[in-house]
Amino acid sequence: MKKIERIALCLTILTVAWLLIGRPSPDTTANARAVNMADLGPAQNILLEGKDGVLTLRNEANHLAWGDQPTSRVWSCAAVHLDKVLKKLLASTRFTDERSQFEEAAKKQSGDFERQMEAIKAKYGEMAKDNPDLAKGKEEMQALYGQYQKWNEGISASQSKLMAGQVESAYRELVTAVDVVADRQKIDVVYRFIPAAAPFESAQLGDAMVQVQARTFLRAPESLDITADVMKELGLKDQ
Repeated sequence: MKKIERIALCLTILTVAWLLIGRPSPDTTANARAVNMADLGPAQNILLEGKDGVLTLRNEANHLAWGDQPTSRVWSCAAVHLDKVLKKLLASTRFTDERSQFEEAAKKQSGDFERQMEAIKAKYGEMAKDNPDLAKGKEEMQALYGQYQKWNEGISASQSKLMAGQVESAYRELVTAVDVVADRQKIDVVYRFIPAAAPFESAQLGDAMVQVQARTFLRAPESLDITADVMKELGLKDQ
């Protein structure tokens, strides 16, 4: 074999060997960088020009910011159907049991008044109209009725206070659950709302206006609604 042919053969063998075993492996880091080149940045600021000047966008505590004020931020938002969750909470056993105990005690006291009235009627009911003791019976009945009215006003106030306390307690539990869900899902602001399509539960003008005012959103994406997540956190069934 001529010398030139031997040299050509050696070059061919070296080339094949380099292709088969000697070729450098792909630079995965470089490839990763190349893939991420589709992203913009990293950058400290992004300047957007407009007819009124330049708007500077930056990352402020993982929130898109365009100014120095705390309100100049982009916040993650969600909403909870407050009325639905509160009704579910107030219908739970611990709240209904408390109301039942109150109602039973009030019913027992009301029964005591009724028995006293019946006793007065039985004592003076058969007397003649000219009997001097009849006036005494009327006085006893009027005094007892005055006591009943005072008690009835007190029981109504106590019942209202009980319900107000339950509503506040349920509300505090709801807010705590909202905090947990919001922290988990990185949500900054949670609104209360009633879906615009929900039927009105009112027969009076005032109640209807309250229903209108409670519908915070006239239109909103369904993805904003985290009611189901909050109810799950509270152990309530979403039905």
